[in-house]
Amino acid sequence: MMKKTLIVLTLLVFVLPLSACGLNSKGSNDQHQTSKVKPKVKKDEALIKKNQTIWTKLTKDAEVVKTDAYSGDSIVPTKLSDLKKAGNIVKGTVYNLEQMDAPKNMALTKAKIRIDQVLSGDKSLTGKDYYVVLRGGLTTTDVYYADMNRTKEVDHDILVENPEAPLPKIGTQFITVLDKNNLANGSEYSQILMKSGFTKTNSLPIFDEQFSFWIKDKTGKYVLNNPKASTDLEDLTWDINHNYA
Repeated sequence: MMKKTLIVLTLLVFVLPLSACGLNSKGSNDQHQTSKVKPKVKKDEALIKKNQTIWTKLTKDAEVVKTDAYSGDSIVPTKLSDLKKAGNIVKGTVYNLEQMDAPKNMALTKAKIRIDQVLSGDKSLTGKDYYVVLRGGLTTTDVYYADMNRTKEVDHDILVENPEAPLPKIGTQFITVLDKNNLANGSEYSQILMKSGFTKTNSLPIFDEQFSFWIKDKTGKYVLNNPKASTDLEDLTWDINHNYA
């Protein structure tokens, strides 16, 4: 009986240190994983803050010009089921805003976004960065008022703002629909985008910036980034928050 007890005690002496070692190893691995994640988050926050500072410096002294540049009719999805058919519904973050070339009498902004989550559609887009075009932004009076029969001051910077599609701030989280890329179709618009660094692989178009772009507000809810939108989209916005927020 004593021999058996000694054997059990001897085994416990060997097993317990090994178990403790295993736990320490697991804890060490967990800490290592955490340390790998945290620096990336900090790096992203630092990058966003840096880009915010640069954009603020570029725009703070620019003359603000209000415009309603949207024209024509468009089919606006008012149901989530229809929105899913329009393209890939994604949740993302605005990482940067840059001035870019634009056709005469227009202002466009080159926005870098990161797709944090694919809510409906192609899951392979998750975690990738893309450029998208946003209405409004920095341009010059010579470009914006080109060929117009009006008196203008000497060429200087202006910041064009569209009340139906305000530029989101850098760092903003959003939900929108991304369409297929038709960049290489030979149009003048495509040529302008390619001149500004857009390619078939690094960019995607927003399906409808005016009526299908929601931004996260201070309460944590997503609101349509169009203060002038009709109430027909209230149910869709509710569904966006109920299913994806």
